[in-house]
Amino acid sequence: MNWPIRVKLLTSVLALGAVCFAASKKEEEANALIERAKQLSDIRAEGAPAFRLKVSLRITGKGSPATEGTYTETWESAGRWRAETVVGDFRRTTVANGKKSWTLSNGSAALTGREEIGFLMGLVRYSPDAWKPGKLEDREIDSVPVRCIETKSDPSGGKDVLCFDKGAGTIVTKILPQQVGDRVVKRECEYQDYLRFGERMFPRTIRCLQDHVPVLEQTVVELVAQSAPDAALFGPLTGGTESANCTGVKPPTAVYTPAPVPPKFTNPEHPVVLWLIVGTDGAPRDIKVARSVDKAFDGAALEAVQRWKFKPATCDGEPFEVQINVNVNFQVFGGNAK
Repeated sequence: MNWPIRVKLLTSVLALGAVCFAASKKEEEANALIERAKQLSDIRAEGAPAFRLKVSLRITGKGSPATEGTYTETWESAGRWRAETVVGDFRRTTVANGKKSWTLSNGSAALTGREEIGFLMGLVRYSPDAWKPGKLEDREIDSVPVRCIETKSDPSGGKDVLCFDKGAGTIVTKILPQQVGDRVVKRECEYQDYLRFGERMFPRTIRCLQDHVPVLEQTVVELVAQSAPDAALFGPLTGGTESANCTGVKPPTAVYTPAPVPPKFTNPEHPVVLWLIVGTDGAPRDIKVARSVDKAFDGAALEAVQRWKFKPATCDGEPFEVQINVNVNFQVFGGNAK
């Protein structure tokens, strides 16, 4: 009499195993695509030659004139580099020396798309952990065959997409939904005209669009090896803000997330998005509402996240303070939020 039950259980286990195997294969392929692109294009990888990079910038905003600028970088190693961005009256200089860095800024500028300036392949956003694939598929972009990683939908319905040239292995396009004010927009960056630098390939041109409207264009003016940069370039910046310089960064991980106690009425369309700082002890602080749905829901989200606990971010294995955004979701059952 137990035989049919055993057959059913065995079938379920086999089906689950097939699903896990397929997911594992997708993650392996996604990891391989990302790692190959990093090997090809990460000019700041360990053992890479020192260089000087100069990029021209053109930054635009909706309804405002374009602003021209430059980005320059002198890089000797992960522990010794200097970068400067100048756009209009805005100037930001960052110097890293050993385990410390200093940043000095003045003026103001709307640096939309600034996360792409310099094409920093070594950052957390290019780690395999940031690109868990919902699906992998072949596409075509401007007649170029590409292989794309597409993540599962986030709480607001957006999907991250990262596409690679099937022949060359370099990144062609990246699409990320991002929070801008009270709405989510699609930010797309295109990497074009790769030039050879030693054993690596670097995009000569990067164009970024926000909801199909151009916001940033950068073009490489100079990329040359520099065997002995002037040591004076890497001294501390007087008046600069000191922080850690990391060669290996791990973001914080939530380990205790009690659910919010929701108001007893209709569920909001989108989750509440909170901005906060995760301290070296894993405790959240300075929590603020980054995207509001309703004051009642905002309050419930704030109260819940105050009790959350995190495994802190680490810089080369040492805990450090970091700013993050979190989504707080509410669900509806029987007309009331849960």
